[in-house]
Amino acid sequence: MRRALLSSEKVENYETFCGRLRPVLPPRELMLVEVAYVFSKHGHRAQVRKNEIDPRTGKALRYFEHPRRVTLILIDIVGCVEPIVLQAALIHDGVEDTKLIRPLLVEVVFGDKVANIVKLLSKKPKRGYLKRLVTFGDWRVLLIKACDRLDNLRTIGNSSREFQIKQITETRRKYFPVFDLLMRRVPSRYREGTARVCDEIKRIVAEYEASFKK
Repeated sequence: MRRALLSSEKVENYETFCGRLRPVLPPRELMLVEVAYVFSKHGHRAQVRKNEIDPRTGKALRYFEHPRRVTLILIDIVGCVEPIVLQAALIHDGVEDTKLIRPLLVEVVFGDKVANIVKLLSKKPKRGYLKRLVTFGDWRVLLIKACDRLDNLRTIGNSSREFQIKQITETRRKYFPVFDLLMRRVPSRYREGTARVCDEIKRIVAEYEASFKK
């Protein structure tokens, strides 16, 4: 089952990203999000997405597109523009996947709240990851995880069938309960948008599961 890369349908860049936030964030808060944007882009600069091709170049898509898309899901679908959440979303894979973005560095630059969110989202160590999420993660941690999972599911269309089955099975068995917990924890102001994220995750899972039976 191949799925169009929704993120590639329109060109996103630094200006379009910041343009969403300028009308709603004070200059200092916007600057902190911009720092996280640059921080993430630089930290992931040598990485690409394994199963995504940039239609404009025909080459592997740069990895930074993923954390940016996760953050855009927060902004565009959930309606969340809280700086701490956006900063954490932009750098959520940094500790796990880069050498440059280290926990202490995140704390020094962005503060302990952002650092704690990023730490909980990191699969270092892998053992006990889900338990840490549901035990210590607040709604912000779980919400970023849901947006992360949605973006990953949106972009598995060109992956192997084995990888698709793994992702879909893992999502239903392991993450559906996490997202149900998220719906109970998320503030009322974000409940509608969060429900849209969770509903799309469930829809994609159901579509793939149906395709596996054919």
